[in-house]
Amino acid sequence: MRPPLRLLAFIPALLAVGSVVLDFVLLEFFGVLLLLPLSLLVYVGVGLLLTLRLPRQPVGWLLLGAGTLFQVTFAADAYAWAAFLRVPGTLPFGGVAYLSGYAWVPALGCLFLAVTLFPTGRPPSSRWRLPVALVVMDTALLLVANALVPRDFPVPQSILPAQGALQLTVANPLAINGPLATLLGYVYSSPVAYAVYLIPVAAILTRFRTASGNERQQLKWFAYASSILTLFFVTAGVVPVFSYLGGLGPLVTLLLMDLIPISVAVAILRYRLYDIDLLIKRTLVYGATSAAVAVTFFLGLVALQAALRPLTSGSELAVAASTLFSFALFQPIRRRVQDAVNRRFDRSRYNAARTVDGFADQLRDEVDLTELRADLLGAVQLTMAPSHVSLWLRERAR
Repeated sequence: MRPPLRLLAFIPALLAVGSVVLDFVLLEFFGVLLLLPLSLLVYVGVGLLLTLRLPRQPVGWLLLGAGTLFQVTFAADAYAWAAFLRVPGTLPFGGVAYLSGYAWVPALGCLFLAVTLFPTGRPPSSRWRLPVALVVMDTALLLVANALVPRDFPVPQSILPAQGALQLTVANPLAINGPLATLLGYVYSSPVAYAVYLIPVAAILTRFRTASGNERQQLKWFAYASSILTLFFVTAGVVPVFSYLGGLGPLVTLLLMDLIPISVAVAILRYRLYDIDLLIKRTLVYGATSAAVAVTFFLGLVALQAALRPLTSGSELAVAASTLFSFALFQPIRRRVQDAVNRRFDRSRYNAARTVDGFADQLRDEVDLTELRADLLGAVQLTMAPSHVSLWLRERAR
């Protein structure tokens, strides 16, 4: 009798756990960056959760496969380092471990394929079957090229080797020659081969344009997490964010990377699915408000320092004045941003709020009960849009 499909999910999960145990044994290779493979365990956990709850949903299996293969990559690199550098000649299968380090290639393929099939587990339409097959074939071709083209393998000295450090190389036992090697060499060195991974982005955009109801909310969860991660990386490339965050910079990056699988789990399991609208609006409001206050603080500090330089040699007065000025502006800016976000992203709620405000103004001036009744019924119809509305007034006892 075949084992249940759910039980098969524990095989890659146990492999991932075993890889992490090996990482701890070879902690010298990772140092503090052991947090990286530990953070990627979230992909394994989310994939295992989805496969146990929805065993026929391929996205869960793909996330589980991606997380496991990433763990195998880290563990294989650490084992190759130990076999060739730490205790050379004492550990077997060093070459096999090095070749296993290329597991990141199918891991990327699983990850991008999961994005392509998210959230339904199927391509956006039948026309997308060929692009999905192209992602699979390109991943297989990249794996073969990475394994067969290099003549020598550089042995990693740590998870992030220092620049300019001398590297030990070992011969690649699988290296080939001839026209096939030349063809695979183009694949190995060309960035065009990785351009295929833009297909999942196009698939998500296509789905979002045509989706409605629950599927649209599911896509919003994924888009929300992806947007935060992308914005952080773009900001870090323009503004020296990591210099301000110090040692917390890599940790923040890892936490943001884990938002992707968490958002996928929430979307597919449909846990509080429609909370995403409130989450997006609050993020926009407080993000834009914080940015405006930060810019105001910076400009105010610069201006006050220039104005107070003849009076004081220090900048404490300018900093204090700029801080107080920024705090005073927080609530007015937040209200304006909130109003703008409601107009743009929640028009129905914005119109309902304006209708209620207008009715409140009429209520202060209206004395005719018949007119007041008509105004009340009209406000309820506009704001709540019920199928039927009526008003009953109790007559005062005589």
